Amino acid sequence: MCTALTIRSNKGNNFFGRNMDIEYYFNQSVMVVPRNYKYQDKVTGNMVKGRYGIIGMGTVIDNHAALADGMNEKGLACAGLNFAGFAYYEKEPVKGRVNIAPYDFILWVLFNHETVDEVKKEIKNIELVDVPLNEKYPVPTLHWMVVDKTGKSIVVEKTKDEFAVYDNNIGVLTNNPTFDWHIINLSQYVGITEVYPKETRWCNQELEPLGVGAGTIGIPGDFSSVSRFVRIAFIKSRLPKVEDDLSGISQFFHMLDYTAMVKGGVMTVEGKEDFTVYSSCMNQEKGIYYYKTYNNNRINAIDINKEDLDGSNIKVFPYLIKQDINYEN
Repeated sequence: MCTALTIRSNKGNNFFGRNMDIEYYFNQSVMVVPRNYKYQDKVTGNMVKGRYGIIGMGTVIDNHAALADGMNEKGLACAGLNFAGFAYYEKEPVKGRVNIAPYDFILWVLFNHETVDEVKKEIKNIELVDVPLNEKYPVPTLHWMVVDKTGKSIVVEKTKDEFAVYDNNIGVLTNNPTFDWHIINLSQYVGITEVYPKETRWCNQELEPLGVGAGTIGIPGDFSSVSRFVRIAFIKSRLPKVEDDLSGISQFFHMLDYTAMVKGGVMTVEGKEDFTVYSSCMNQEKGIYYYKTYNNNRINAIDINKEDLDGSNIKVFPYLIKQDINYEN
């Protein structure tokens, strides 16, 4: 389970990020992947090198950067969200295509492109193949949201029926079912409003709203993917003015909190607690990656521009989980 979001400030600065909702830690940390980093394509066996440096959250497995989300030095960002029950990948490489594993899709996007339009053009040449990273890690079931620093966004999904690329004018994403279904489902909630409802009369009875917020009665409050999509789309559609970076970051994390998973609220089939392990927010114009964790609400920031992007080794930052408290006396 996950929720992704993009918003734009009044000054034209774009922010993108996500909640990572999962029942376990996956040894995640913020990492900087430099331009000269090389990794082995597990489908072809070839060594792959990119054009642009990347910052994002993920883990390193056998010197292989497995990113959950990130952005490159040009401000293009991407996140992979769970798409269980719908994701489908080819069992064998497809002749005439650039065959990659699903866990390398974010690397392919961010290593090689500057804009969403570039990704849309080149994605016609790739194929996603069901090849695991190693025997310990099965292929993840994912779909992806891609956003450039203009705010333009797409959703990429490969199902058994099609390899689809959707223009994402809503600017949000959760999990299954498919993105086009989520958009149709929003039509059920067009009557919801943030405005305080007026008094009304039914038959001969005067009726008054039951307090502030009565206009939002009917918006789903559960943790399901469908309900989180509706909630985050609604709150984004009512986005207040974002005057500067700090107010943008604050507003962004508050919006993600609106769909965050709290321990004890959802249990998996295996009986494990599903919770928001971390929340991220990327300033795509300035190249700064912000994040907070379940056990540490302090916002941490790492600037890609302060790192050496001409190297070949991944730099991994400590994942901060101990709560910081500002004592004022």
